[in-house]
Amino acid sequence: MKALFASVAALGLLASPALAAPTASTKTVTTKSGNTKATTTVSTKGSTTTAKTTMTKAKAKSHHKATHHAKMAKKSSVAAQAKAEGESTATEAKEHKMAAAHHAKSSAKTAKPATKTKA
Repeated sequence: MKALFASVAALGLLASPALAAPTASTKTVTTKSGNTKATTTVSTKGSTTTAKTTMTKAKAKSHHKATHHAKMAKKSSVAAQAKAEGESTATEAKEHKMAAAHHAKSSAKTAKPATKTKA
């Protein structure tokens, strides 16, 4: 009978949660407000609880017009065109300068003279 009580008591001790091996538990919650995102991770192991919060701010969107102009500027750069044509940048710069002067002359010829208006 004493052996039966001892075995039942031992079984009770093994089954009790206080003496059982501690199990780890982790939970993550993500919250968002505007362009800021916060992630909180709570970990519990035994009687110890730790929490870690990470905040990230979203990158501001670039405006389409600014992006487009930046792309066009890259495409029309003298150095890029010189590289594409296999020329030196100095030669390509001279070509651009001469083309600009040529277009300035032709637009001056086609410009209409100013007309007077009566007040």
